[in-house]
Amino acid sequence: MKNILPLLAFLLALAACAPFEENDVDLPAQPEAPIFSLEFLNGDSNRVIVTNLSTGFFDHTFDFPGGIPAKSKRAVDTVFYTQAGDFVVTLYAAAEGGGGVSSTSKIVHIYKDAKAPCDPLASLLTGSCEAPGRCWTFTHAAEAVRVGPTPGSKEWYKSPVNGLQTAQYDDQFCFYFEGAKFEYKNNGFSVDPWNQYAAVPYTPAANQTWFISKGSGDGGKDQIVLPAGAFIGTWDSGPVYDIVSLTETEMVLRSPIRKQDGTPADGWFEFTLVKI
Repeated sequence: MKNILPLLAFLLALAACAPFEENDVDLPAQPEAPIFSLEFLNGDSNRVIVTNLSTGFFDHTFDFPGGIPAKSKRAVDTVFYTQAGDFVVTLYAAAEGGGGVSSTSKIVHIYKDAKAPCDPLASLLTGSCEAPGRCWTFTHAAEAVRVGPTPGSKEWYKSPVNGLQTAQYDDQFCFYFEGAKFEYKNNGFSVDPWNQYAAVPYTPAANQTWFISKGSGDGGKDQIVLPAGAFIGTWDSGPVYDIVSLTETEMVLRSPIRKQDGTPADGWFEFTLVKI
């Protein structure tokens, strides 16, 4: 008995030191790559229709670097490219039942820059299509900025007389017909809507362009189209704006609110700008 007790103690200690092993866990297989199609909009070599043809995925995101919009979660969407070149379109998709995210990429070739003729609308926007161009800024009148849940609404916010920040009133949004050039002059600072609306140092991108898209906006309105990341009015708007009205001295634009990553958010802006 005396010899058995030490042996049992030794065996128990040995068992306690043995590594713990779980049964093998079968992980879901990596999902197959998603499938999508690309085709040009009939009669428009700068607009591409993308269609998600995949099944078995619960979520997806299209990524369009250089296009407008920059991203989309729609199953079918139209991407606008203002400049010629080769652009990558990527579809990311998350599989049902786990297994992670897979992706597929394709190249779309845009053959020419989108250019606007010097029609009456372009003439009003740019100052008769002459070399000096035309610059616009926020009006100091009431309701320079209106925000609401639907196009044209203002339930969420309407600015009072002189109700914007200095860093907004000194902004200039300039349009030149030659080269379809767009220039944002901000005197070094812009109001950051993702930083408690603080005026922060900001250097606008150079060599930006504009284009007027006829009848493509809400209710058939003409639109001003800027490159991805560019904006008129507030940083969290654009880069596509419905032209509500445009005269020699005043321009009213409307745009969906956008998130910091470029995707649409809930709500709409409406801006009133005046000629400088």
